[in-house]
Amino acid sequence: MNGGIAVQLAVDSLAAASLYAIVATAVALAYSGSGTVHLAIGQVGAAAVLASAALLSGNVPAWLAIPAGLLVGGVLSAGAERGLVAPALGRPLLAAALLVAAAVVLQELLLALFPHPAYAFPIAGGALHVLGGVVHAYDLLTIGVVAATAAGGYALLRSGRVGAALRLTAAAPAMAERIGVDTATVRTVSFAAGGVLAAAAAMLAAARFPVSAGAGGAVLVALRGIAAAAGGGMRLPLRIAAAAALIGAGEVVGQYFLGSGGEFVADAAAVLVVVAGWRR
Repeated sequence: MNGGIAVQLAVDSLAAASLYAIVATAVALAYSGSGTVHLAIGQVGAAAVLASAALLSGNVPAWLAIPAGLLVGGVLSAGAERGLVAPALGRPLLAAALLVAAAVVLQELLLALFPHPAYAFPIAGGALHVLGGVVHAYDLLTIGVVAATAAGGYALLRSGRVGAALRLTAAAPAMAERIGVDTATVRTVSFAAGGVLAAAAAMLAAARFPVSAGAGGAVLVALRGIAAAAGGGMRLPLRIAAAAALIGAGEVVGQYFLGSGGEFVADAAAVLVVVAGWRR
């Protein structure tokens, strides 16, 4: 393997890991306020990217269609928290089961509304040739968007009232309520933010997976993101990032050496990080 191929695989792995990390962050964010794993996040992301694709096909400009899709993700996720998670607060298994049921219903609705096997969605074209390897523009865009999102989120959580409210709600909700924090609003906002992040991940994944209502790219990215979140203990950003990196590297390196068998390597890595997180 020459240096160019090594650079290509490294960038591709980092881009894949970024996708899984942003979904894992969305899951961890929703979990932090409710103690419930957002098991419908894949379908939320799929609905968001399909909504944007439908608007784009109707000649709505991208600067309107893409924010509209992000809004769909946020609204759906916030609605799931208000309608399903909040009534089951304190019973995370029930809330998770309700989210799974909602995911199934939403999946069937999307299949009815978007029956085609794939829908067009714009991606960043172009590539750089580095030492004989190819670095795709969409990979660089993915890495840049996720890095900017992570930096902004970290700044928000580590300073200001919003971050303090979220941290206190996650650590001690009863104490948070006693000092005046509206924990219900914090939980809803956390789910809404998670839905926006899932929507962004689904849109960025359009360069790697077909945009469809089936169990396609958005759902696959979500499952691996959930695995990364579980492997990182839900509230440990560095471990979450490391778990996402392992899954992303397994996918890319596995595909390079094994072709389609790389998907098996990625899924095996996902199982590995979940087991490692559970054992901790």
